[in-house]
Amino acid sequence: MSVLRLDCCLLSDREVVMTLTQQEFTALCASHGFGAHAGVLLPWLRPRVGFSRRAEADAPIGASRIGGGPDVPAGFTWPTHKGRALDFLLQINLADVQGLQCGLDLPAQGVLSFFYDTDTQPWGYDPADRSGHGIRLFDADGLQRLPAPDAEAALAPSALAFHQAWSLPHPFSSKGEEVAQAQRDAGLGWDDAAEEGYYALVEDIADLGSPTPGERHGMGGWSHNVQDDMALEAQLVSHGLYCGDPSGYGDPRAAALAAGVADWALLLQLDSDDEAMWGDSGMLYAWVRRQDLAARDLSQTWLGLQCC
Repeated sequence: MSVLRLDCCLLSDREVVMTLTQQEFTALCASHGFGAHAGVLLPWLRPRVGFSRRAEADAPIGASRIGGGPDVPAGFTWPTHKGRALDFLLQINLADVQGLQCGLDLPAQGVLSFFYDTDTQPWGYDPADRSGHGIRLFDADGLQRLPAPDAEAALAPSALAFHQAWSLPHPFSSKGEEVAQAQRDAGLGWDDAAEEGYYALVEDIADLGSPTPGERHGMGGWSHNVQDDMALEAQLVSHGLYCGDPSGYGDPRAAALAAGVADWALLLQLDSDDEAMWGDSGMLYAWVRRQDLAARDLSQTWLGLQCC
């Protein structure tokens, strides 16, 4: 019996949903020296939706696609940052991910579009960075394709393919620290070898179902961190505190604001690849408060950049 298995189904892009059984998860844990830990780790396992570029260079209007120009409704106002139009990153037609789990309260229909200032690549730790990205949800009907405002900065266009993926809390996150503490509380111990083994396990879990091992594009699930935890930074910066140095974390308001950290969920994770580089082989992470997503309000999202 498995609490993890998903029903296999055929999606519109002909990608088959991957399944993961509890037995398979236990075997994977055991391969990294965590066989006795599988029961403790299982509650931390979260589904996510992974995606990759497809061979097609383009896609029909309204289809899931990265790069080029966006598909938008009439009257669309292009978001700007410090007087410059944001660059179009990608759009996801939510009908393409039906049947896949990501732990997010997403509508069944619509086109979710992401924009970012690829020129200055704001890091997200400054409240002034908030306008450096934009996320929009459009009805899938009646869209028109606009050209990229800066053709030289535009990402290479490509259709997208989606797959069921999984995640465990990354060691560089506060939840990863909670995982380590849960191991200690269970009497299983946690030393340097265990920490290294867990890191390798997190990497292998993230690769499940992916046609390109090591690629970390995705929606939902736990973030695959390059640096430290992001949820607290998202909470503080979104409330006007500067987190580029310790001042924001030491602000008298920070302690009260910390209670809202649990509201934040990872919406999108965009990895560096052969076509786009974020910082020094880093990743972009778009976060949203769960209550805002439920209300279909994407005006208060937060986007961070992490790199080596």
